[in-house]
Amino acid sequence: MSEGHVPDAADAFALSQLMFPTTALCISVAARHGLADVLADGSMSVRHLAERTGTDEIQLGKVLRLLAEEGVFRETGPDVFANSRLSQLLRKGFPRSQYSMAHLVGEPWLWNSWSQLPRGLTTGKPGFELAHGMTLWAYLGTAPAAGAVFNDAMRDFSEALSDQVAQSFPEFADSGVVADLGGGTGTYLRAILETYPGLARGILADLPAVIEQARTSDELAPLLASGRLTLHGADFFEAVPSGVDTYVVKQVMHSWSDQAVIQLLRRCKETSPNARFVAAEFIRDTKAPRFVKNFDLVMTITMNGNIRTEAQYADVFEAAGYELTRVLPTDTAFSLVEARPRP
Repeated sequence: MSEGHVPDAADAFALSQLMFPTTALCISVAARHGLADVLADGSMSVRHLAERTGTDEIQLGKVLRLLAEEGVFRETGPDVFANSRLSQLLRKGFPRSQYSMAHLVGEPWLWNSWSQLPRGLTTGKPGFELAHGMTLWAYLGTAPAAGAVFNDAMRDFSEALSDQVAQSFPEFADSGVVADLGGGTGTYLRAILETYPGLARGILADLPAVIEQARTSDELAPLLASGRLTLHGADFFEAVPSGVDTYVVKQVMHSWSDQAVIQLLRRCKETSPNARFVAAEFIRDTKAPRFVKNFDLVMTITMNGNIRTEAQYADVFEAAGYELTRVLPTDTAFSLVEARPRP
């Protein structure tokens, strides 16, 4: 379309269809009310589903019709709905479930942050801080229920993709000792260790309170008992595990400024001078999928984080004494950014 084109009615309609903040909130509503769990028994009328879930029949029908349009649920007859491949992921405990993530995207404290995006554009501050007067991390530390929702959502998202990401770097098999920095309760590191049984040992590093949660995890219990997994509780800006062959991070670098990331990298190089660094991160480029562009805005409104380009990653690594050696696709939104220390 040329710049001189005069928009017609079709253009106006196409733009108007983009102006509804509905899909994300409807997905969250569906998860909160367990619609997919109820429909696991088979298709059901809106009336029956409303009775089963204690919801309003008229409003529920509107939610389901919109979600069916997006491929989340199927309308198998007039006002009769069934699960789809996508809605199955809203079931609790279902393989690769995104129930907790769906719960998170509808949290009022997160929606309040989005409302501050116009002010953020003029002030350069994250919407969360403008809405709540504190950082996201400070808020989660003072609101245990919100913190639990956030942590569960991060775990769900990581569990859904970690095995695919781990399989994309077969060199993990020969890594000897792998340390996952900021690894939470160990989902990604567990995927690496289980994918490569010949890998000698993994070290899970995070803040002491998070490590204590990992210590009681049923999923990690066999690895802890065998000695293939050890725990390291500390602020990774202050101390990282030693005797490491490969440091890994997943969804960490985009949360921090260049200066903070350089500080972390230098700490790693000082502690294990020959260890490579492999970051599972999103890459911003012209081929980035819609998800990455959306996530970049999520980072802006929550903590002013940024998704970097490959060139920006290279600059950060160079400033810390590393050389970016390659960027590997993973068949997910993640790429694996590998860097090795310069002599």
